[in-house]
Amino acid sequence: MAVEFSHSADLPRARRAIVEVCTRMHARGYIVASDGNVSVRVGENRILVTPSGARKGFLDPQELVVCDLSGRPVRGESARASAEIAMHVVVYAERPDVTAVVHAHPPCAVAHTIAGLSLAAPLMPETLCALGEIVTLRYTTPTTQEVPEALREPIRTAVALLMERHGSITVGKTLAEAYDRLEILENSARVSMMARVLSLGGQASPLNENQLSSLALFLGCGLGA
Repeated sequence: MAVEFSHSADLPRARRAIVEVCTRMHARGYIVASDGNVSVRVGENRILVTPSGARKGFLDPQELVVCDLSGRPVRGESARASAEIAMHVVVYAERPDVTAVVHAHPPCAVAHTIAGLSLAAPLMPETLCALGEIVTLRYTTPTTQEVPEALREPIRTAVALLMERHGSITVGKTLAEAYDRLEILENSARVSMMARVLSLGGQASPLNENQLSSLALFLGCGLGA
């Protein structure tokens, strides 16, 4: 039976939820081998995060690590938290409304950053309403303090970010929401790539001003909405 993966202070349930999300990400090719990391809040001052070096498609719930909000494993934890725990720490510090963080390496989205192509221009209503503007951050060295420092300001307002030649960060009020935003991000990148191929190397045509105005009026979403 599938786990309803959402934020919960119920630690066993949270463990199963993270494992399910990691399994799905691996199956869809959003991560490979030990790529990526996931965390959820499990109480006021605790987060549960994937361990360092673990193969995310084959996780055991008991491998996950409980940390404090500075990223340090709590007493009794023997495993090391993800080497990129600092990314999660800065998100929770800047976004008290967020209870889940998903970092993945979605191939089509990352390919855009390598090709120097932005996904900021809104291509589809669903993507715009779910994610807002998709900002791409400059390259920073993975696992270093450069990464969280680059995230600190944009994550205050964003729900989905791309990091050049690295991957994505999506956040949510539930783990399901953070994961859904990853799916939407990669789908948008895939559509962008297909549109460029079909237009023989041309641009993917974004929503025009009238379309954006209608979205803002009827759905309350848009750039800056």
